[in-house]
Amino acid sequence: MRRRSTGFTLIEMLAAVAVLAIAMAAILSGMARYADNAAYLRERTIALWVAHNRLTEIELQPTWPDTGKSDGDMQMAGRLWTWKVEVIATPDAHLRRVNIEVESPGRDDAVVAALSAFIADTGRQ
Repeated sequence: MRRRSTGFTLIEMLAAVAVLAIAMAAILSGMARYADNAAYLRERTIALWVAHNRLTEIELQPTWPDTGKSDGDMQMAGRLWTWKVEVIATPDAHLRRVNIEVESPGRDDAVVAALSAFIADTGRQ
């Protein structure tokens, strides 16, 4: 009488390793996507902070901003960001529209964040 040995066959082990490899590839792919999205959201958040800071600087100016375009750079989070501001007249003589776009130096003229607001001449010269 022969005794049968217990354990897994080579085919069973290969199938288990193949299933494990497919699962690990899916997990790694998901983690890479998560890391890319987290980096993009960080960049966009900082760019929005730059836009809000520029808008606050415009709002705190004692004089009414002239219509037209301007641009400049701002240092934030260890990087230099480029902002572009366009001040547009509105049908209401006491309001102006301010459009702000922020570009990242690592991207080729790609707008990372945009902000639009209205400012009033109340309390200004």
